[in-house]
Formats: sequence, C-alpha cells, structure tokens
Amino acid sequence: MLVLRNRFRVLVALLLLACLASPAPAAPIGEPRPKNDSPAEKVRKALDQVIDVKIENQPLEAAVNQLREAHKINFVLDRVAVSTMGIDPMNGNLVNLEQSNVKLRTALRALLAPLHLTYAIIGDTVVITTEEAAVTRQLRQRVSLDLDKAHLVVALKQLARDTATNLLVDPRVTKEAEAAITLQLDDVPLETAVRLMAELAGLKPVRLGNVLLVTNKASAVELRAEPELVPPLKPGGGPDDVAVPGVPGVAIPGVKVVPGVVPPPPAAAPVPDKTEKGEKDTPPETEKPKEKPGGDPKPEPKKE
Repeated sequence: MLVLRNRFRVLVALLLLACLASPAPAAPIGEPRPKNDSPAEKVRKALDQVIDVKIENQPLEAAVNQLREAHKINFVLDRVAVSTMGIDPMNGNLVNLEQSNVKLRTALRALLAPLHLTYAIIGDTVVITTEEAAVTRQLRQRVSLDLDKAHLVVALKQLARDTATNLLVDPRVTKEAEAAITLQLDDVPLETAVRLMAELAGLKPVRLGNVLLVTNKASAVELRAEPELVPPLKPGGGPDDVAVPGVPGVAIPGVKVVPGVVPPPPAAAPVPDKTEKGEKDTPPETEKPKEKPGGDPKPEPKKE
C-alpha cells in the first residue's frame, strides 16, 4: 500500500513539472502583431504635446531654431520655397507668438499663418514651407511596400499612419476596398504606391488638396472635372504621368513627363492690303491668242 502511494506521488509530481515546462498558448491566427511607431507617427505624436511658448520679435529662422531646441523635434526651414513668398527668414519678417496650454501643432500653425506658410511631416522631419510645396513633398516622399494578400483598406490605413498623410477610402466602395492585393515596391513616391494599390482593386485615387481619396472610376472622373477640387495644371503642360510596365492603362505621376497640350499651328501671315498704300487692284489681263509670223492670216475661200 505504501509503495502505491509513493508511485502516485511521483506521478503527480511529474505531471506538475510537465505543466510548468509547457510553453504558453500561441496567439490566435490572424491576430495583428504589435508594431513600433514609424518616424512620422512619432513626430505626429510629438506635435500633440501640450506646451507653453513665447517668441518675441525674432526672425523666422531663429523662431524655428527655438522650437527645435525646446522640443527636440527636427524642424527644417525650406528656404527656397519660403523665399518665393518674399520672406527673408534670417533678417526680416519678425514673428511673435505667446500661447499657453496649447498643442505644439496649434502653436506652430499660429506662428506660420501670418506668413501664409504651413508644415509637412516627412519621415522624422517637420518641413516648414508653402502650402503647395508641402503637398508635393508629402505625396512624393519615398515608401516601400511588401503586401501579400492584404486587404486594400487595411493597407491604406497602415500606409497613412506610417507616412502621416491623409489617405481615405470612399465609403461607397467599401466592398471593392476589401479586395486582397499583393504588391512589392521599393523606394517609390507615395502617390505612385497608392495609385498602384487602388488599380489592383479596380479603383482610382483622386487628389483633393492634401488628401488622396480612393474611389470608383466614375466618381474619380466626376471629381477631376471640378476645377476647385483638382490642383491646377503646371505651366506649359499637364500633370506628370508614367506608363507602368505590365499594368495596362495605369498612369502614375512623377516618373515620366508626358508632353503637354500641343500648341495650335501658327496663324498664316496676313495678306497685305494694297488699297492702304494707294494701289488699286487690277484684274489679270486676258491672254490674247498668239499671232503667226507673217501678219494677219488670210481668210480661207468659201467652198461652193
């Protein structure tokens, strides 16, 4: 009897050791794994911190340097674009700002608004520039993708978060946006990536200000016909397009410039008006029959 009890105790001990040594249960299949914030997402969160700021009679560049040192954010002044606005960032255009208990992004906008400037988050950098240049920089920032049967709407949401940009899906195409796409891209402009992603699901993106809206082709055509929504064409031609090998009918901005509108043929040179110079138009002379040598021809005798 004592032997049986000892064996039972040993068996229980072995079972307890087996339970303690077994690994923890794995996460359910399909559960998203935690992902670190991208550099752009970290900058976006940093701009949401609540601060007190006081800037008195400083040139724009000095004010930007003060914000960089105080909040440890990489603010960069786009001097070329700013100079096109007639602003001297180093010696002129003194700025003033005093606010308390506000978000850093709110204070930054208040500082830049009188100068008609804005900012764009590009990676780990906040670029201070003009409105048009900010949109161009955001849409042309380089991205890489490795999608394997990913839902379009989920992939776009993640891409928008990683790049701190506005990528939206039209609620009317929710079903199409659930399409699974597979796409590998390396170091391409953001707008190019979004256009290819949408094309694989039979959709089209439309740029509305600083927003890329993914919708169906009919709505895209209708929205592009609205002049107040679509950006104006560049001087001297239309938007930049690219022909994507292996994907017929796809046009992507930023890679290959397509010639603009063909200029009309030059007008014909005006015919000078002789009447203005006092000359009279003379009708062309009627061509006279040539005479045979030897004088007037003799009449032929009549036949009886």
